[in-house]
Order: sequence, then structure tokens, then C-alpha cells
Amino acid sequence: MLIYVAQELSNSLNKSDKNYFKSKIKGFDLFFSKSDKFDKNFSKSNIVFGNIPPDMIKQSSNLEWVQLESTGFSEYMHLGKLNKKIIITNLKGFFAKQVAQTALGSILAIYRGIIKTENLKNKKKWIGDPIRSHLSILEKKYVVCIGNGSINKIFKQYIRPFNCKIISFNSNSKNSDIIKHLKRAELVISALPGTNKTNNFFNKTKLNSLNKNCIFINVGRGNSVDEKYLIKILKKNLIRGAALDVTKDEPLKKNSLLWSLDNVVLTQHTGGGSDTENLDKIDYFLNNLKNFKINKNKLINKVDISKGY
Repeated sequence: MLIYVAQELSNSLNKSDKNYFKSKIKGFDLFFSKSDKFDKNFSKSNIVFGNIPPDMIKQSSNLEWVQLESTGFSEYMHLGKLNKKIIITNLKGFFAKQVAQTALGSILAIYRGIIKTENLKNKKKWIGDPIRSHLSILEKKYVVCIGNGSINKIFKQYIRPFNCKIISFNSNSKNSDIIKHLKRAELVISALPGTNKTNNFFNKTKLNSLNKNCIFINVGRGNSVDEKYLIKILKKNLIRGAALDVTKDEPLKKNSLLWSLDNVVLTQHTGGGSDTENLDKIDYFLNNLKNFKINKNKLINKVDISKGY
């Protein structure tokens, strides 16, 4: 059986990563793609590791399993129902600790004035003591978490020692209940997936309910927020700030006002990264490959692209 490693993932693996991968594979052939296209190597492949162009999936007659290297899979949703033989799995939960720590770090960067002092450093401008009275601490903040997946579960563990009041909702919660707590929130963290249901979940009504002391954090998907309106309230300082790991357009367009707003942390969808990411992904794949060998129905984190989860 042939395992096809998709171009983007293949390019991110260094020689040491690939050698490690090869040393762990028994009974399978490995092909590291340099260009994702429907060629003889792909047509012979039974397994794909990584994110390939969506339409390639339907062109294959031998394909049985696609292990994505991401949690999100919105680019595949237009394919609808696939051949029952093909199973797609994602990395649900894989990035949770990293993303939760990115969210926490971004919050502290705003509260402790690190963004401001970093900007001053770049200008070689010393202000010092007058900054102190504008700093905050995380203790006892009113926190609203939207999305009950692994990211927010870990994030809540991280902030519990700060004695915060934590309220949780998901995309099925009543809007009236959500808005009631958004009005009081000092921190709002969204970790919603990118589905049709969550598109513009944070609309004008919800964003207008945020108070001037609130920091809005999005580590889910960019499509869940009315970004133009978020920029509007940030420009007017109607909320304290925002920490965005995801945006509607990625890469973010050069003319976006998000680049120039002093009250915004942009982490460029790197929140799930770590120095062991590639090797961890390989190990994850190898563990799921063991399940595939036993019975492909035992694969973990199977997704239904027609439903978006």
C-alpha cells in the first residue's frame, strides 16, 4: 500500500523528520509529493497524509483514508458526501494546548502593556511610569467562552488559578443568554469551528453588546466574526482590544486596518505551532495508522464533511 504525503506537509518536513518517518513505517511505501496533482503516484495511493486539493479526493479510485494535518476542513465541505470507501480524519484536539497558551499569552500582552511597550521600543521612545496605571491583572475577570471543544476546555484550566468567573456557551446556545453575559464580559474567547452555522456568529448585535473593558479573542475561525464591524468598534475604542489568531482573509490583506490598530494582537494563525509540531503530527499519524491496520472503522477523529464536523 502507498502512503502519499501531501505537498505542503512534505515541504515542511526536514531531512531528519522524513528519515524518522521512514524508520517508523513498516509494510507501506512512502511518497513525499513535491507538487499535488493527479499523477500516477497519487492514483496508486491508498492513504493520504496532509491536506491535498479537495477535488483530488473524488478523482481517486484507490483512496481509502485521508489524514488531514489540520483541525479545520472547511475547504472540503463543498465535496458533499464521498464514496463510502473514503474516510477523512482530522487533528481534532491536537493543537488545543498550543492555541490555549497563545490565547493566554495574547491576553497578558494586552493586560500587561507588552504591546504598547514593544511599540515604544521600536520607536526608541521611553515613557515609563505613566504606563503603570493603565495596566491590568487577570485575577477575577468575567470570562465568556464560546465553543465547548478542547481549546476552551484547556483554556479554562489555565485561567482557573486566577479565580476568574467563567461562563460557557456553544453555537447552539440561546442568543439572548449569550448576549446577557457578553454585556458583562471582560474577556470573550471564541474557539468556534468554521461551519455554515457559525458564519458571522459574532454579528453586529453580539459585538455591540461588548463593553469598553472587554477583550475579544478569536482562536477558532475567521468566518465566525463580522470582521468589518469588529474593526469599527476597535477603531472607536468601544472595546479594550482584540487578540486574533485567525482572520477572514489569510494571509491578511495589506490594506486591512487590523495591521495598524494598537489595541490588536495578530498571531497570524500560528497559535497551534510548536517546535515539535512536525514530529508530533507524524506520531499522531502513525498511531492512527495502527487503527487503520486493524480496521479502518477504528480510525479516530473521523469527520463528516457534508455536515461540517
